[in-house]
Amino acid sequence: MALKKAATNELSKVSEEIERENLRKIDLDTPVEDEDGIVRDVPLLAGYVDKDGNLHDTFSYREMNGRDEEALVKADIRANGAKLVDTLCERCVVAIGTLRKEDHKTEWGKIIRDMLGGDLDYMAFKIRELSKGKEVEFTHTCPNCGQKLYSIVNTDEFHIEPFKDLREVTFELARGYKDKAGVHKTGILRLPTGLDRELMTPLYRKNPSTAITTLLTRCITFDDATHVSQSGISDLTLRDRDILEKLLQENAFGVDTKVEGLVCDNCGTMIDSDLGQTSFF
Repeated sequence: MALKKAATNELSKVSEEIERENLRKIDLDTPVEDEDGIVRDVPLLAGYVDKDGNLHDTFSYREMNGRDEEALVKADIRANGAKLVDTLCERCVVAIGTLRKEDHKTEWGKIIRDMLGGDLDYMAFKIRELSKGKEVEFTHTCPNCGQKLYSIVNTDEFHIEPFKDLREVTFELARGYKDKAGVHKTGILRLPTGLDRELMTPLYRKNPSTAITTLLTRCITFDDATHVSQSGISDLTLRDRDILEKLLQENAFGVDTKVEGLVCDNCGTMIDSDLGQTSFF
């Protein structure tokens, strides 16, 4: 009888240990909220550099509420994926490093929009997970048969591309940027911010090339401080534009919402799709 009781106690201890281990594993994947509902000090991918050169490399955020949802479904915000992300972060991120929203109310929107796009996407991604869970439902169309499809994906399937430690990259053009002062070939290309993307996104739907021109005009600085105009960027050769676009692509970071390996229920075609911001949120 004593042996049976000892075995039972030992089994109970093992069961408790397994349960504790399961809870520990869950905690690794689940944001830990404080009593006030705020998830604190989550590492950023790149971080925000303030006007004094200080790096703020964490963020704190809260769950979305009904007022946030009402703000995001406004037509002008819903029509601009970049603006949707920025608005969500502006509302739900309560701190960037040591900068607290309550202490910077008048400039919080500018702080958010001055952050790099990859960090903004990542913050919005974490807010979405906390608010709506890891399953994402979306509809898309089969490119082969035109069938409308309904799919569910888990956010764990999304790849997080790490920051490559470069906020700006040097470039050298093949033909160069030409103006009255001559030809300019070398300079710095900075990574896009939230504001850059907000301005570019509506243009992209109308004319992708015009959108790229606008983005490059905002993000390029030549070594000799040449003034960069949209007209001048439009006159760049395709080879030079490809050099600049490739640099942006190579140094992009953040959440990749591409979904691969979906199968059309109607014709069996393998489909790769992209959720995009509006479907994700």
